[in-house]
Amino acid sequence: MRRLLAVALAVAAVLLLGPAAPVVRGVPLMPLGDSITYGNPETGVSYRTSLWQHLQGGPQVDFVGSVRWGNLPDRDNEGHPGMRIDELRSWIDYWLALNRPRYVLLHIGTNDVVQAHDLANAPARLQDLIERIVVKVPGVTILVASIVPSSDAGLNERIKAYNAAVPGVVASVRATGADVRFVDLNARMSLSDLSPDKLHPSDAGFLKMGDIWYDALAPVVSGLP
Repeated sequence: MRRLLAVALAVAAVLLLGPAAPVVRGVPLMPLGDSITYGNPETGVSYRTSLWQHLQGGPQVDFVGSVRWGNLPDRDNEGHPGMRIDELRSWIDYWLALNRPRYVLLHIGTNDVVQAHDLANAPARLQDLIERIVVKVPGVTILVASIVPSSDAGLNERIKAYNAAVPGVVASVRATGADVRFVDLNARMSLSDLSPDKLHPSDAGFLKMGDIWYDALAPVVSGLP
């Protein structure tokens, strides 16, 4: 009897309150990369901080990812400190299955350069990663950035060599009909935008990165302010 009463009360509540409001989710955008996507582990500042601010007032955009970090309301991302291109590639199917992004912002290759990990084949690994995203998420738009500079002269020479290959990688994938676009982020970042470790952006540098990403997104995402 008590069970019947409970069921009756539950039904009555649904009738009185109506169906639950649907969860409104914005256009899914995946920030993908290493610690430079993750951001400052002490302050929580990342490029996502200023990018999120820029995106307010336009169509709703939802950052997606399995990682939650940052000093912004929408903290989801796929920024994985220490990861190389091949390590992102080994996880990408899983991450894309969790959150099927409409847009991907990709900044990767710094750890390949730092570790001098088979640098001759780093562009091929980058292309393989991009092509996998295209296969797993048809219709996705991928913005691929040149990586930020380093104030370590020797390291920066390797960064320049890697970055020189990125536009060709993007062009090769784009020639297949995929919507892949190159963002020359490095060209707009300077050594003064870096932290004392000579590799990661300072907090101000991270915010500048967000400005650059927004400028690249604005022509792509309809209705951005």
